Amino acid sequence: MDELAIVSASTLLVFAKYLASGIGVVASHRLAPWMARQRADADLIAAQADADARVIAAQGDADAQIIRAGGDAGSLRLIAEAQEEVRSQLAGPAALAGGEIAISNAEIQQRVTFQEEKRYRNIASIADQALVELASADVRDHEPDPDWTARFFNEAQDVSSEEMQVLWAKVLAGEVERPGSTSLRTLSILRDLNSDAATVFQRLCSLTVSIRHEGAFVDARVPTLGGDSEGNALKDHDLGFGQLNILNEHGLIISDYNSWRDYRSCIGFVDRESSQLLRIPFWYQNRFWILEPTTARNRDQEFRLTGVALTHAGGELSRIVDLRPDAAYTEKLDAFFKRQGLRMVEVAASELHALPHWPPPPAGG
Repeated sequence: MDELAIVSASTLLVFAKYLASGIGVVASHRLAPWMARQRADADLIAAQADADARVIAAQGDADAQIIRAGGDAGSLRLIAEAQEEVRSQLAGPAALAGGEIAISNAEIQQRVTFQEEKRYRNIASIADQALVELASADVRDHEPDPDWTARFFNEAQDVSSEEMQVLWAKVLAGEVERPGSTSLRTLSILRDLNSDAATVFQRLCSLTVSIRHEGAFVDARVPTLGGDSEGNALKDHDLGFGQLNILNEHGLIISDYNSWRDYRSCIGFVDRESSQLLRIPFWYQNRFWILEPTTARNRDQEFRLTGVALTHAGGELSRIVDLRPDAAYTEKLDAFFKRQGLRMVEVAASELHALPHWPPPPAGG
C-alpha cells in the first residue's frame, strides 16, 4: 500500500521484529488444530459403531494432539466447540438410530479453518493500520518484549470490530515507537473493552486534564468544576453516573469519583522574552496549558482539582484515543478556573524546552 513507502527503514525493521515475535506464536497455534483434526479423523471414522465411544475417542485424541502440538487454550476451545456440535447431533434419536455422524469431519475442519483465517485477517488489518500510524516515526532499533508480543497478538487475533481494530493498531504502533508504553495489564483491559464502553471512554478522554512527566501520566482526571460526580455533575456531557460505572467496571477510572489532586504546580506564567516556562503545564484537548493568576496568590498555596480520575491503564489507553472537541465543557472549565482567580494560557511547543524538573505534586484524596 502507499503508506508503506513513507515508513522509514529503521521503523519498518523494528516493526518486522514485532510481527515475527508475535505472529510466530499465533502461527504455531494455528497449526495445532489442523494437525489434531487430521489425526482425529481416523478415530472418528473407526468409532462409528458406538456414538458415545466416537465422541470420547475424538475428544481424547484431539486434546492429546493439541497438547503435543503446542496448542494453547484458544486452540483447545476451538476443538471443544466443534466436538460439542458433534455431541449435540449424536444425541438426536435419528442420528443414533442411523448410526451415522450428522456433522462430517470435513465440516468440522471447515469451521476451524474459517476461524483461523478470520484471525489472520484481523491481525493483517491491525498490522496495516499500525504501519500507517508509524508513517512519521523514526524508531530506534530494539528487541521487542516476547511476553508483550505474545499477549498482544493472541488477544488481537480475535478483534473483528473495525472500531476496536483502530485502537489495537494504535497500541501496537505506540509500543513499537515507545517500548513499555502499554502494560500487559492494560492489554487485558483493552481485550474486554467493547465498542459501547470505548465510546464512553472517548467522551471521558476528550474532557480530561492531565499532568505528564517524561511521557508518563502523573495524573489524569475530568474536573467536576465544583460539582459532585456521584450527583451526576457531568451528566450534561454524557458522563452520568451510569456511564462512569461502565468505565469503572472496565478498570479505566478509579472507584472514588470525587478524588482530588493538588495542581498548584500548574499555576505560573510564561516569560515571553526568555521563552521560559516557569511552571509545569497540564494537557487538555491535545494542547499544553498553564494557569495564570489573575489576582495575588501565594505560590505555595494548595490548589485542589476534584474529579473523575483515570487508572494507570486508563491513562495509558487515553494516549490512543482520538479526542473530540466539547466547546460547552471547555467554556465551563475556563469559567471554573476564573472563579479561582486563574485563567488558562496555552503554552506553545517551542516554550516547553525550558520545563524545570520539579517534583510531581503530592497525591490527592
